[in-house]
Amino acid sequence: QRIFVGDMQRFNMIELGPSTSAGDVIDILEAQGALKGWVGSGGWMVWEIAQDFGMERPIRSFELLADVQASWNKDKMLNTFIVKLTPLAPVLSRSAIPTASPTYSGYVEWEVKRGKWNKRWLQLREHSLWLSKRDNGRDETLICSLSNFDAYHITRLQKTPRPFAFAVKSTDNLSFFENTADYLHMFSCSEKEGKAWMEKILLARSYVLQQERQVLFNPKAPNGNAAGAGALSRSGTRKRPAQPLVAVSPPFTGVQLAHSGDVFEPGSLLHKA
Repeated sequence: QRIFVGDMQRFNMIELGPSTSAGDVIDILEAQGALKGWVGSGGWMVWEIAQDFGMERPIRSFELLADVQASWNKDKMLNTFIVKLTPLAPVLSRSAIPTASPTYSGYVEWEVKRGKWNKRWLQLREHSLWLSKRDNGRDETLICSLSNFDAYHITRLQKTPRPFAFAVKSTDNLSFFENTADYLHMFSCSEKEGKAWMEKILLARSYVLQQERQVLFNPKAPNGNAAGAGALSRSGTRKRPAQPLVAVSPPFTGVQLAHSGDVFEPGSLLHKA
């Protein structure tokens, strides 16, 4: 896989397997010396460049890149990975995962359909996003769960009602959705509020990943399976001789029938008493 470093002008080729995490890629690039000489704040993170939607997101060190690639449209081949310095690195580190799912709320502009925006009350709770017309939440609607959605920065210039825009997009493939309008939700607000929303949603997604996908956090055993207290174990089995389910008497043979003088087996209505 082509992994761009710092910008879209240079890249390194790295072989990605089904268990290659974003943190593994950072370690490989550091060993290759590709991350030396860059100036910036924060730490190194792999970013998903979703060029087909004009947006990008930071990929946490424990996320598997194969899972990210599975959501891409293979026919377009526009999306890629880039490694760059970001202040979000310490925020999205393993040690920064909150002990409870973050909550947040406020008024934002929501893109109802392309180019049409409406003011809505957006609420983050129970690691899900809810929309309503008023802050009393009487008509609230669940728009997505962060189990399979994440926050994205907008990179493609477009007209928005407020200075800052961000998106919440599914991390699954678009083909999973009957209604494509449910796949992506766009919001606009002030820059200060937008950055707060991004951080809260990203943290809530980190919390969900830790709770629901323990395999990403448990160390791997030599056979490739997750090990640890939460891993399932299986006791050894011993080979035993096969035992019949029901004890039955051996069938009568022709010799036995000849000696008994009866050609009918015991139990038959025609058997001699």
